[in-house]
Amino acid sequence: MKPTQRAALFTATALTTLGLTGTAFAQEATDLGTLTLSANRGESTELARSGVTVEVVTKEDLEQSGETLLADHLARLPGVNVSSNGGIGGTSSVFIRGLSGKYVGVYVDGIDVTDTSGPQIQYDFGTLTTAGIGRVEVLKGSQSALYGSEAIGGVVNITTNRATEEGLSQSVEAEYGSYDTRKLGYNLSYLGTRGSFASTLSYIDTNGFSAADEDNGNREEDGHEATRLSFSGDYALTDTVTVGGAAFWQKRDSEYDDFDYAGDFPLDGTTDDLSESEDYGLRAFARFEGGAVSHEVSAQYYHIDRKLSGTSSFGAFVYPYEGRRWGLAYEGQTELSMAILTFGADATSESFVNGSDDGEQDNLGLWAQADWHLSEQVELVTALRHDDHSEYGGKTTGRVSLAYLPTPDLTLRASVGSGFRAPSPYELYSPYGNSDLDPETSVSYELGVEQRFDTGFIGVTLFRTEITDLIGPDEVTYLYTQTSGTSWTQGLELTGGVDVSERISLAGSYTWTDSEDAQSRERLARVPLRDLAVSLNADITSAFGAGFTVQHVSGLRDTSAALDDYTVANMNLRYALSDQAELYLRLENLFDEDYQVVKGYGTSDRAAYFGVRASF
Repeated sequence: MKPTQRAALFTATALTTLGLTGTAFAQEATDLGTLTLSANRGESTELARSGVTVEVVTKEDLEQSGETLLADHLARLPGVNVSSNGGIGGTSSVFIRGLSGKYVGVYVDGIDVTDTSGPQIQYDFGTLTTAGIGRVEVLKGSQSALYGSEAIGGVVNITTNRATEEGLSQSVEAEYGSYDTRKLGYNLSYLGTRGSFASTLSYIDTNGFSAADEDNGNREEDGHEATRLSFSGDYALTDTVTVGGAAFWQKRDSEYDDFDYAGDFPLDGTTDDLSESEDYGLRAFARFEGGAVSHEVSAQYYHIDRKLSGTSSFGAFVYPYEGRRWGLAYEGQTELSMAILTFGADATSESFVNGSDDGEQDNLGLWAQADWHLSEQVELVTALRHDDHSEYGGKTTGRVSLAYLPTPDLTLRASVGSGFRAPSPYELYSPYGNSDLDPETSVSYELGVEQRFDTGFIGVTLFRTEITDLIGPDEVTYLYTQTSGTSWTQGLELTGGVDVSERISLAGSYTWTDSEDAQSRERLARVPLRDLAVSLNADITSAFGAGFTVQHVSGLRDTSAALDDYTVANMNLRYALSDQAELYLRLENLFDEDYQVVKGYGTSDRAAYFGVRASF
């Protein structure tokens, strides 16, 4: 791979890679002029011409770094951190620029997978492995003009594996490692002249480690077992009509440690509580092209059943939860003299059942986006959306982003967007709910510059997000109320990468995030003040490669106390047996760092995992 191609791929992935090249599985880098992303609705955008910051993770990135959980990979992206209550299967929330999971929209193959059954609508990343994932885009900042509610911090768009070669293709992977962890995966795909399909079946089983930190005397293991099946496909009925869809099903059982209610912390790790869940989603679409306007209609459905059971200081308990979401959408697109106009409408119904409590809410959204290609140097995108909610009425949001390229290798970008988070069904209709709640509102700003070189790149981004009308429980009555004042996060993201030589690549990122809670006037919990990540990749021979990553986090605090700074290093070794098969060894927490990201919850000791993957 040429140095210029490596530099292009470094730029495209924005430091998500931990070993980009040097194995049979590394593909030729995509030139920046053709690499596109879906940060805008209905229109792919060249990465260099995007006015908003988007982090892109590819299938090759995930295979090279080797993490089991997708959240572990995302945690090293600039502006992203993860809060996890224990190991695999423990509740995990992805924060974007200091804002927690309830402010982050998450989509898998276009299916909204945020859970409507909890107190807030958000996605639990604690069970999502990297198996079967082909691409991830992390869109930062308030994006409600494109995605509606929850998109205050940003949006995570996940695409599962797709067929990339003509004919029938298969791949398998198997891994075994510490904590008696066993992982299997199988992918089957087909690409033909009129259509394609891809499916992935994955399985993971681990004894795990104690969710309650072993330093507090908790030695029992909290295991996890999960099976996931996903499918996607499309077929061209005619030259102008294409139909397709996507679906997934997942079942998992995870042991966890409950709070010691007598003292809140440390956690009670003397007995195992169990979290069981089964969820599935599906989406179908029909696309009509030809003529002045192209059209797409789609429908989707998401359902989750989960149950928490075990014992606490109050005795045995069983808590059932159920959430549903239905959605219908239309999208149209036409090319005007100076812009590409995309417009649409969507209708959504969300509901929850929590024991004897239940509730439902509906929303209708209308939106439009104009992509103004003003010149070869200037790209302007404007978007406007209006939502009509069954409970609180109407809400209008917008976004404007600008990319300016004074030279082909230099991008200046700026954006401003507004957002909102609608009250969840639980916040509205549970015994602690309040039907008079209004949505939380936000505005975010971003200024950035990126300079690309023949052998690398460097980028700088300033950001700020302000949120008003916060929703939270009253400290005395626990009833949900609206909080006056403005909470904010602001910070700086630095990224860079360079090819030191034909065989050695170096990349790094640094994020500084300051914040203030409107109520406590303290920094937001579980958001590090400083986060530094560095990765080194070496192609030692044509078949043998190695990667090394180190991450240093400081200034992290939980709701009740400051947490110690920590530094974690990982290493991976890989050997290509042939063009179709590869062996790898992954070492996590190489120096056996003892640390916490959530007070009272444990993290992995030094761990080793050995695996093989092959395609045919």
